[in-house]
Amino acid sequence: MNKNQIRNEYLSVSINHQGAELASIQNADGKELMWHADPQFWGRHSSILFPYIGKVFNDKYRIGDQTFEGKQHGFARNTLFESVLKEDHQTHFQLKYNENTLQAYPFKFCLHVKYVLIKNQLQIIYEVENLDNQTIYFSLGAHPAFNVPLHQDEKRSDYSLEFNQDEWVETLMITDGYLNGNSRDVFNGKNLIPITDHLFDHDALIFKNMKSNQVSLVNKHGKKIWTFDYSGFSYLGIWSQNDKSPFICIEPWMGVADKINADWDFRNKEGVVSLEKGRTFKCVHSVTIH
Repeated sequence: MNKNQIRNEYLSVSINHQGAELASIQNADGKELMWHADPQFWGRHSSILFPYIGKVFNDKYRIGDQTFEGKQHGFARNTLFESVLKEDHQTHFQLKYNENTLQAYPFKFCLHVKYVLIKNQLQIIYEVENLDNQTIYFSLGAHPAFNVPLHQDEKRSDYSLEFNQDEWVETLMITDGYLNGNSRDVFNGKNLIPITDHLFDHDALIFKNMKSNQVSLVNKHGKKIWTFDYSGFSYLGIWSQNDKSPFICIEPWMGVADKINADWDFRNKEGVVSLEKGRTFKCVHSVTIH
């Protein structure tokens, strides 16, 4: 698989051309932070979610009087991106609309994904250009998976997720991948979520309009391993496949999955971004390795 690699004295990063997928982050000691895509648990590293997040109801969505078919998380993660820039500290990919995308999504766009190293931080910059003669509508998100635990003598439950604000926000609950209209408390006014074996018994945690804009992975000694900044994103998902999966996904989203029995025009879907012709939408998240 074709890859671009960028590096500096702090980090070495590898990105696949397929899906412009972040595949590896290694620190200066060669320690791998990213999940290695073992299909026994989850066969991806870090999917880019576009043009929608999660499932659309019955794998279909409607725009006006047109109906389109689409699998979970959209087509970008399964599509070959073009590499348009490769330098030591940064690389840039793009996906431009074509005949295949227009069959699944009727808008003309160009999705840019830029990876930039700044000391011990990796910034990931997303830009969506509207190349159409009308307003376009989309959701955009990321799905990076990080190794937890990091050492053979540890358990995943030796780690916690620490947010930079105390939180009362509840997780939106899902059934078979769809929002079911219910929610439950996870934080109870605190800023820490222990990664227990049963944390994901009800599938992903999904938070909307959090006070926090950063989350850190901390070990049982309170040491921060990395800090993920998701400023500007409307939703945050946290997920792992099951109680034995040795990874955690931190997922900043602009948009969310459909509700059960959803029947709405995609343009009115919760969290969807509208972008006028000639305009460019931009969002950024980053991970700092400690």
